[in-house]
Amino acid sequence: MTREILIASVQLPAFPKGKSEAEIKEFDFWAAETWLDKAGQAGADIACIGESFNTRGIALTYENFPSKVAGDFEAVRERLGAVARRHKMYIIAPVYEVIEGVRRNIALLLDRSGNYIGGYQKVHCIENERDLGVVPGDDWPTFQLDFGRIGIEICHDNSFPESARCLTLNGAEVIFWPHVMGGWGELFMDISIRIPAIHNGIYFVPSCFGCDPGMAWKSGEMLMGRSSVIGPDATIVADTGHYTGIALGRVDLDQPRIAHMFTRNGEYVYRTDMLMDRRPDTYGPLTRAKGQIEPIPGSTLAEARG
Repeated sequence: MTREILIASVQLPAFPKGKSEAEIKEFDFWAAETWLDKAGQAGADIACIGESFNTRGIALTYENFPSKVAGDFEAVRERLGAVARRHKMYIIAPVYEVIEGVRRNIALLLDRSGNYIGGYQKVHCIENERDLGVVPGDDWPTFQLDFGRIGIEICHDNSFPESARCLTLNGAEVIFWPHVMGGWGELFMDISIRIPAIHNGIYFVPSCFGCDPGMAWKSGEMLMGRSSVIGPDATIVADTGHYTGIALGRVDLDQPRIAHMFTRNGEYVYRTDMLMDRRPDTYGPLTRAKGQIEPIPGSTLAEARG
């Protein structure tokens, strides 16, 4: 008996089309519906799209945030829920939204019947988001689906290895990473998308945004793309590259990474041995209060060097 599933990492267009914000918003939702429908037609069991897809191309401020996202939670449940229901496919749809009066960066999880069954609220919000009034989440939930347990981290969360480790400790076998990262070069990002899988013995699924056909992808200037499905041994099972599309990866959750000579002679399941050899009794510095830390502009370093 295996738990073989088809995972879809959907790379939506990075550059929404429309003359007005209403047209841009409609394009964002139309693109999500269209590409998720393609993932469903391909037989995906679960599909994820990029971070805050509902505000691509829309300028947010602290003052306008509530009005720019108003009604989007309901639109996700209605429009993307219909796609999930039609294809009997789980969907992860990350949005900016106001939840119970609090501004959040949240990934909404829809089940195979299109019902909203929970969400993950981004823990590591960047300074620009905090300036918008977005409040960080404070826990690492995982979700038991009919094929296994998943976790979700969002964008900046992946800057901190503790994020994927907490989800792993909470039982995640697959971790989805919707994000809008880019600008730091191909090598940097290639390592970033593989390392959580290696360290935690999980499947890792980045989902970003991509260029339109006919455009040149410009390293350092555009979003990374590279929506993909990555195995526990860092093998890239499927990868969209830099353009719009879908990475479809068929994986067997009952085939973990087997490592030889990791902690003893012989061949054993890496994840189990890794968890056995952890020393949480020594990890106090991870939870020590961080105190006051000030940002350091790069220009000051250049000036100091003369």
